Amino acid sequence: MTRGATVVVTLLVAVIAGLVAGIVMAHLGAGALAFVGTGGGAFVAVATLGMLIVAYLMPPAQVPAPAAPPPQGQATAASS
Repeated sequence: MTRGATVVVTLLVAVIAGLVAGIVMAHLGAGALAFVGTGGGAFVAVATLGMLIVAYLMPPAQVPAPAAPPPQGQATAASS
């Protein structure tokens, strides 16, 4: 799986976790602010943990540093 697909799956799992947490709180009789806050907190927690895992398992590609130019005053090829 590519890194982009992994990030999308992680965010979808976080959305589902947030919805489940909000629905459970609503079912338990909490007020609207409580179940929205719980759902949002669950989303942020699962998304953060998931993105940390993705960053650990699939580090971003390293871009090679450009080669340094030769120092001034030195010839790089034989002159004729």
